[in-house]
Amino acid sequence: MKLFQTMPCRVKSYEAALNGFEKTDTYLIAFNDICNGGKEILIPAGYTDYVGSFLYIPYISNTLNLNVEIVTTFFYIFYGLICISLSLLGLYRFYETKPALIHGTLSIIGIGLICIFISDTYSFYGLTSLGLITWWSKIKILLKKIDSKRLIFFAFTGLLIGFSNTVRGNSGTDIFLSISCVLILYSYINRSFYKFYIIILILAPILFINYQIDLLKNKSRNYLIENTDVQKVYDLNFVRAIWHNAYYGLGYLSINNEDVPEPSDTYSVKKAKEIKPDVIYYSKEYEKILKNEYFNFVKNYPFLYIKIIFSKAGLILFYFVFFLNIGIYFLFKNKLKSETILFFGSGIIFNSLFGILAEPDYTYLLGLFAYSGLLGTKLIEDYFQ
Repeated sequence: MKLFQTMPCRVKSYEAALNGFEKTDTYLIAFNDICNGGKEILIPAGYTDYVGSFLYIPYISNTLNLNVEIVTTFFYIFYGLICISLSLLGLYRFYETKPALIHGTLSIIGIGLICIFISDTYSFYGLTSLGLITWWSKIKILLKKIDSKRLIFFAFTGLLIGFSNTVRGNSGTDIFLSISCVLILYSYINRSFYKFYIIILILAPILFINYQIDLLKNKSRNYLIENTDVQKVYDLNFVRAIWHNAYYGLGYLSINNEDVPEPSDTYSVKKAKEIKPDVIYYSKEYEKILKNEYFNFVKNYPFLYIKIIFSKAGLILFYFVFFLNIGIYFLFKNKLKSETILFFGSGIIFNSLFGILAEPDYTYLLGLFAYSGLLGTKLIEDYFQ
C-alpha cells in the first residue's frame, strides 16, 4: 500500500458517483462504475462498501469544483489532522503528569501519522478512537462539572462517531461501547441512572446521521427502480457483507494448504458462484451461501479452524504488546482501576474482533493500535499520580 493513497478502484468509484449525480441529480448513484461491474450504466454508489465517502467526496468535489482525486486526498488527511489535534487537546486538558504527557504526545502523533499515511477509509478505524480516547478515558473529570460546553461536547462525540461509521462501518462504535461500559459501571456503583442521559446525547446524533443516510439511500434506490433495470443484476437492499469477509478470512493459513480457501474477495465470490451460478453478488442470498460454507468449514476442519483463530490471535497480541510498549511495565506494576479495564478492555476486544473474524491485516486493526498506545499513557498517568 502506497502512502497517502486511497485504493485506485475506490477513487474511480468516487468519480463514478460524481458522474451519477451529474446525470441524475441524485446522490449515491454511480455511472460507469467499472470497478463494481457497472460499465456505462447507473448502479448504486459504493455498492460493496460503506456509502459515506461516496456521498461526502462527490459532494465536496461538486460544490468546490475540484478534482475528485484532490478532494479524496484532502478528505482523509484533513480528518486525520483534526483527530490528532482533538486527541492532543484532550491529553493536555485532562492528563497531568509529565511522563504521561510525553508518552501520550508521542503515541498520538505516531499512531495518527500511521493512520494518515495509510489513508483510505481504513484510517477511520484508528482516527476516531484516537481523537476521543484522551477525553473519555478521563470520564470522572469530564463528568464532574456538567455545563453547556460539556453537553455540546457529548453531542459532538455522537456526531463524530456517526460520521465515522458512515465512512467505515463500526469505526466509531468502539468508543461508544467504551463510554457506555464505564457509565453503566458508575450507575451500578452509585445506584443512580440519571447520567444515562449522556448516552442518549451521544446516541441521538448517531441515529440522526444514520436516518439521513438511509433517506438518501432510499431516494437513490427508488430512482434506480423507476428508471433502470439494475435490480435484475444488483441487490438494491444490499447490506455490507459480513460472511463474505468471514469466509475469505479462513484463508489466513492458506499457504501450501489445499483445505484452506485463498484470502481474497475473488475466492468468496467464486465459492458462492460454485454453489449457485446465478446468485447476485453481495445479496442476502449470497451472504447466506457463504455463511453456510463458513460453518461447513468449521464442521469439517475443526482443528484447522482453531489453529487459524489462534494464529490470528497471536498476531493481534503482538500488535497489542508492540503499541503498548513501555506500558507493559506499568500494566503489571499498577493496581488497575476498574474503569480503566472496562474502558480500554472493551475497545481492545472490539477492535480485535475485526482481525479474528476477517483477517489480522494492520489496516483493520488501527483502532487496536490507538487503544493500546493510549492505554500505556493512562497506565503511566495512574502510576505517577
